[in-house]
Amino acid sequence: QGIYQSLGPIGVKYKIAEAECSRFAVSVKKKVGSAPCRNRIKRLLREAIRKERLRLNCAYDICFFITSPPKSPLDSSYVLCLVRQFFKNLNKESSE
Repeated sequence: QGIYQSLGPIGVKYKIAEAECSRFAVSVKKKVGSAPCRNRIKRLLREAIRKERLRLNCAYDICFFITSPPKSPLDSSYVLCLVRQFFKNLNKESSE
């Protein structure tokens, strides 16, 4: 259930929430790398979500996931830019 969208190395599945607040999940598969590498990716995603979540106009259930290793190491500004752009697109969809 839900709608899938790809953000480069990050996959996102989302749907409008039945609750009044948004919920977020972050999932990184074991084949992405070692535990410290996976934990770093999760930290980057959670931080970007924390900074940008107030931009959402309505409540969503959103799952960010990475299923294969990124071709180049992810940095915080890149992840933040991807999440910001995704939230902007969600707001455009909800306003239409």
